[in-house]
Amino acid sequence: MARKRRVERFKIKERRNPGGSIGWQVDGITPTGKRIRKQYETKAEALEHKGSLELEYDGVATEYQLKRTTLEDAQLRDAEAAIPLLRNTTLADMAGHYQRLQERGGKHGLSLDAAIGFFESHYREEIETLAIATAVEYFVESRHHLAKQTQSFYRECMGLFKKLDPNTPVHRIDVRQLEVLLGKYSNVNSYRTYQRGISVFFNWCVRHHYALENPCDRLDALPADTSQVSILSLEEVKRLLRAAMLYHEGAMAAYVAIGLFAGLRPSEIQALQPQSIKEGYIVVTGGKMRRKTNRRVPIPDILKTWLEVYPFQGVPSGYSYKMKKLKEATNAERWVQDILRHTSISFQLERDQDEARTAFNNGTSRQMMERHYRDVVESPRDVEDYWQLTPESLKSIMVELPTGQGIDNWPSDQELAKLVYEKPLTHIAKDLGVSDNAVRKRCLTRDIELPKNGYWQRKVRNTN
Repeated sequence: MARKRRVERFKIKERRNPGGSIGWQVDGITPTGKRIRKQYETKAEALEHKGSLELEYDGVATEYQLKRTTLEDAQLRDAEAAIPLLRNTTLADMAGHYQRLQERGGKHGLSLDAAIGFFESHYREEIETLAIATAVEYFVESRHHLAKQTQSFYRECMGLFKKLDPNTPVHRIDVRQLEVLLGKYSNVNSYRTYQRGISVFFNWCVRHHYALENPCDRLDALPADTSQVSILSLEEVKRLLRAAMLYHEGAMAAYVAIGLFAGLRPSEIQALQPQSIKEGYIVVTGGKMRRKTNRRVPIPDILKTWLEVYPFQGVPSGYSYKMKKLKEATNAERWVQDILRHTSISFQLERDQDEARTAFNNGTSRQMMERHYRDVVESPRDVEDYWQLTPESLKSIMVELPTGQGIDNWPSDQELAKLVYEKPLTHIAKDLGVSDNAVRKRCLTRDIELPKNGYWQRKVRNTN
């Protein structure tokens, strides 16, 4: 007897959706004449539904357990679709966690997608957590190749971080903390100076993967500083030049004259070599000119006079200490960094009445001339006298210097060589108003032979 042929009343058809994906359609007619045509994403789902329809058609009862729910059909379908996506958690926990993340982002005005986008663009897997105290120590050590003055500047800037917990990770320091650290500086220039030093530190941290960004980049922009610079008065300039002539036999005279009459920065003068002084101009290569084209600074007639009397032999040893003593002798009401340069530029501008020319000669901008140097010197007579301050014109100026440094009427070398054998050094020193050590040092620096030990005792015995 032939086997009864099975009749499939519902068929499954593969269909391509408009978007290009493959779907499965169950198609057929129920005993009541109702047409069934339903789409499914997977073939397994289509086969399951097709089997249910076939059983219902044949009158086979299917067991379904009815459960009470407040969800609508669409919500049930969403829940059934979401449950397979969960990983070891419940749908309620997942929804609650997502909601909390949304709320956290909303406090900062960000959606969850925006917050994740920021994280993806800034996160570096290789970032190293480093305490601020350790990072500062590493940074200062990395500056060892710079000039001592520059190293001192960075150490001073890093001192601001002492107010923080030394164990604070560098990447945790934010804009608000920087605003507190810098907030004590009401002067715009001071604020800007320390901000610049701290910004260099954070850029270094970013390069070494200790921080994700430089928080200084998000500090509020500072207003432009339009205050006039501080300069020395004409009388203070006279005392400074006179003190430079007398102190250590004019060792600092060329340094001071170049600063006052050529307007070079201290760092530029420190980088000068004797061969940098040419006929009519100075070749500047140091200071802010590092890694840039050299510039030529014209030598005015008054500076030529000073360099003839006090040739530039390079910056003397211990120049910082010597400059400190000259500053004290000047008795200036106010002394700021680069005051020699500020004084020179101010008097140059009034002399030439040409902002562009003055800016060019001093390696700065015309905007700086207009912002800081205009009308700083009030008296035209002072300008005229300034450019006539020769060494000879200052000999009557009185200054206070350390003992033994306030004399410019030393005996000639021949007279001194004869005098040391006529009188003991203590007597010579008393006559000159200096210490016997000053007399001895002058003799040694000028190769003047001094009496041997016991010379004066033997001379006294021979006389008796």
